Amino acid sequence: MHDPKAVLAAYSIGRVGEVEPVAQGLVHETFFVDSSEGSYVFQRLAPALSSPDVVNDYVAVTDHLAKKGQPSPVVIRTLDDHPLAFDDADEKRRYWRLTTRLPGETRTVVRNTQDVEEAARALGRFHVAMADFDPPFRSAHPGHDTALHLERFRTSAANPVHEAHVPLVADTLAVVEKELPGLMISSHLPRHVVHGDPKISNVLFLGDEALALIDLDTCNRHSVLVDLGDAVRSWCRTGEEDEATEFELGRFEALLRGYAAQGVTLTEAERALLADCGRLITWELVARFARDVLEDDYFGWDAERYETRRAHNLARTEGMAFLAEDMSAKRAEAADLVLALIHIPEPTRQ
Repeated sequence: MHDPKAVLAAYSIGRVGEVEPVAQGLVHETFFVDSSEGSYVFQRLAPALSSPDVVNDYVAVTDHLAKKGQPSPVVIRTLDDHPLAFDDADEKRRYWRLTTRLPGETRTVVRNTQDVEEAARALGRFHVAMADFDPPFRSAHPGHDTALHLERFRTSAANPVHEAHVPLVADTLAVVEKELPGLMISSHLPRHVVHGDPKISNVLFLGDEALALIDLDTCNRHSVLVDLGDAVRSWCRTGEEDEATEFELGRFEALLRGYAAQGVTLTEAERALLADCGRLITWELVARFARDVLEDDYFGWDAERYETRRAHNLARTEGMAFLAEDMSAKRAEAADLVLALIHIPEPTRQ
């Protein structure tokens, strides 16, 4: 069993006090650390997000945000001047990252439309701040590569680790095969630096104000629609991902209003797809959760509420599928809101 305090010996942060586990992450294991020199966030990184390229990208993004005056964590280097520490507790080297802890708190669920509008403003400020980020991203993690996630789900179902689990997601695969291809985003749309995972628990609030986005491991270049779609999926409903919750148009309206106030200006082509991007990312996540039902090795899970990771991922699969279907039913109303709130600048006349 790994011991966070033992790994913290790799850093010079004074006398270490309380090390508090944070239960809400789906991928990394996260701890809050208090020491005589400050407060920190300490994460045991998932193997897929602990390569040198991912780490170097994370440092470059956080440095850029700080230079732009945006609240951002700072990576604390080890005694031997490395951005990561490591442990060998599982007979396999696992990496840890220590960063400064920003003030504020995260939320696992959205409370109201004010939360949504504030979070959308923070997402908009992030996109604007990263607009002049020039370095190429070194990492090649899949992010919102919808076609790749669909193909991986197909492959996993065709070559299952355990044949008995395929019937659990067979109907899901059929629906995803029907829904996802027609929603995929064209590679010809403008590319921006995106967060990649702006679920509500990755938005840091200070009181009622959304201060910043955190967990910046998944930043890369893509259409801003993938961030907006993930925001729609996460913010425009009540409850958890493993619950059957409806798409809330009032929250969607608040998201559009907040992003229009402080986000990048969308093109006409982007606006035309905005009413569908939430459904795209929701079905993509259905495919990812269903794949983990088969492979049982990626997403974190709640051992207090479920007997197995597979059971939790099956509930998430069903909850997200319910949400995507409700988005389809309310698509016309969502499109009307986009037209009313997202305005395209008139072309400049020479």
